[in-house]
Amino acid sequence: MAVYVKLSRIIKHKMKNKFLSLLLLLASSFLWSQQRDIDVSINLLANDKIADVNVDSDSFIKSIGKVINYCEKEFKDYPKTQKIGIFLTAHKTGSPTYKIYAEPTLKAEVVNKTLADLNNIPIENTKIVDFPIFVSINSKNEGEITDFKDFTDPEKLKIENYKKADLKTKFQLNKEYAINEVLPVLAAYQTIVDEKFAGVKNFGNLISRTNFNEKQDVDKLTSTNKNYWRATMEMEIGNELIPITKIFTLASQGEFDYAYKYIEMISIFSKDNISKTYLKNLKFRLDLFNTDLTKEIEKGIELHDKGEYDKAIAIYDAILKTYANSAWTLYEKYYSKNAKDLKENKVTRDDRKEWDIDKKEIYKHNPLYHMDVRASNGTEAYFLFRRQEINNLFKEKDNFLKDLFEYAQIACDLKVYDFASQLFWLSFGHDKDRQKEAINHYLFCLDKLGEKDLKSNFKGDFDKIFKKIEEQKEKEIQSSEIFKSFKN
Repeated sequence: MAVYVKLSRIIKHKMKNKFLSLLLLLASSFLWSQQRDIDVSINLLANDKIADVNVDSDSFIKSIGKVINYCEKEFKDYPKTQKIGIFLTAHKTGSPTYKIYAEPTLKAEVVNKTLADLNNIPIENTKIVDFPIFVSINSKNEGEITDFKDFTDPEKLKIENYKKADLKTKFQLNKEYAINEVLPVLAAYQTIVDEKFAGVKNFGNLISRTNFNEKQDVDKLTSTNKNYWRATMEMEIGNELIPITKIFTLASQGEFDYAYKYIEMISIFSKDNISKTYLKNLKFRLDLFNTDLTKEIEKGIELHDKGEYDKAIAIYDAILKTYANSAWTLYEKYYSKNAKDLKENKVTRDDRKEWDIDKKEIYKHNPLYHMDVRASNGTEAYFLFRRQEINNLFKEKDNFLKDLFEYAQIACDLKVYDFASQLFWLSFGHDKDRQKEAINHYLFCLDKLGEKDLKSNFKGDFDKIFKKIEEQKEKEIQSSEIFKSFKN
């Protein structure tokens, strides 16, 4: 007798939790009780880390156990050389779907009978997203499913399809990924926390009941939402579940530029958990998206450099039909329009009218976009200089925490208070040398966002502290060389 139940090594590393242990024990008990000579292995292909919120573990595992038990009985007399794979996908609603793989090929009537039998086994539905499982008979499949040439891992297939997609399709796939696969899971983890973490629970409830297929005000959901900031403060250092949720709310609305700004910072501090896994996946997607976007924008830049402004503008308009929220495309379009108008003597070089209109849309989608064009006074010149200073940050690893605080200061100067708040909170949690300064500026930014209650959790005369911060910022503006030179 040689009963064999095994979870692949990759799964063991990916998921060491109660769900995995129960599945393994249950499968073992079914097989050992039969005392038959058959090898069975189980691969959890996706979403295994979220089992605690995605399924009712006990009942789901028992239903999967029935499938394993069926396999043991049905295929007990098959030779060891007959490899059989059953790809089962449990859904949120309705019956599971199955696909049979075999090496060598099974007769059609055997496949049809097996499918009919399996469809009569009740499988527990998932709560949030699909749960794909691969059950192998006489096939060990260490780490990946390799014994069935026709099988393609659904996650790999999804990635390959994404890579092949055009810019417009990638845009839609990214939104769907955020809305259908990620936000429901992140919200679920927030709603199951202890009642004492009211900020986390309330924020999770808000996200779970929001229809992200409709246009949503992300600032209202996060930046100006007291529960968002309370939730941020309730999480342990390194667990960036809350800002990662904000990143995916931005992605759900197609605001990839601003989402990426958050990804650049949050990914550095986030511990390895399910939310960081999603974050890595989104970064991978947006890197590919931005590569395609860059290629398209560079076509317009090449035409602009040749003086073919109308053709360049047409390129940018085509891009904006697909991705209307691209700050870079909007900037290049302004640049080409302005060059055309200058050539045709419709405007002068000192004319700010078009820029003052267009920059609102550019900064709406990327408030930290590094370019500004014109300044009409010393203060505007200082802010233009500060915006460009972002490019000088994070050049040296040893200065990272110093640059993090400076980045937060620049965002605060530019009145991008939500981003500044997030960076000041990161600085507070990770930079011991600047903790006091970071928390004061964090609360200052929250005050600017309209959140005036959370400072009661800290000691200090914050009216005086905030006034001092304001005075210091004004002093920095007026003492800067660029302000003085503009004034003179």
